[in-house]
Parts: sequence; structure tokens; C-alpha cells
Amino acid sequence: MELLIVIAAAILAWVAGAIWYRLTDRIYGESSALQVRNTGHPLSRSVTPYLLAGVALVAVAAMMRVLFLRAGIDGIMAGLGWGLGIGAAVVAPWFVIANTYSPRPMIMTLVDMGHAMMTCALIGVVMGAI
Repeated sequence: MELLIVIAAAILAWVAGAIWYRLTDRIYGESSALQVRNTGHPLSRSVTPYLLAGVALVAVAAMMRVLFLRAGIDGIMAGLGWGLGIGAAVVAPWFVIANTYSPRPMIMTLVDMGHAMMTCALIGVVMGAI
């Protein structure tokens, strides 16, 4: 059952991330200077980033499940708060650190930080609710 909860949370986070980056694709694409088709989508069609994102989200959801169980975090609102806190205090600053060492525009960092906070909050909601 625990594995199903983790996988469900990871799938929800993956879908939300796909929607997030789809909504911000114009901002992200313009600031990244990626080579794109005339439709705005990247030229590369590799599925590897999507598969790796799924695996990474399973790892994040699994660790958050362990943390929530050990800390006794229970309830949707508590899960939302703690998930958002993990995203804002642990994951988002990591983007700032990683992106300042490369010549990436700050808007890309902000989009990535928003994604991290949103997906951790959603994983937290699932973990708190179940």
C-alpha cells in the first residue's frame, strides 16, 4: 500500500509539473534560448528527461512519505504546509545555488523554484491525506 501511495503522489506531481512547464513554456523557452520549432516546442524529442523526472519524483515522494510518517504529519492542510515548506526551504534554494553557477537567466530559476514548491506541496497533500 505504501508503494502505491508513493507512486500516486509521484504521478500527480509529474502531471502537475507537465502542466506547470506547459503554462510557462513561452517564458522558459524565450529565456533559455533553446532551439525550437515554429510551434515553440524544443527540437529534441527525447523521452529521457521525462522518464528521469518520473524516477526522481518517486524518490522525492518516497522520502517525503518516510518523513511524514516519522514526524506524525497527518491531514491535508498539514501535508500541504509541510510539503510547501520542504519545497521552499530545501529544493528551491538548491535551484538558486545550481543556477547561479551557470549563465541561466533568473526567470528560469524562478520557474523551476515554483515547480519545486508546487510539486512538493502536492506530494505533501497526498501524504497528509492518506
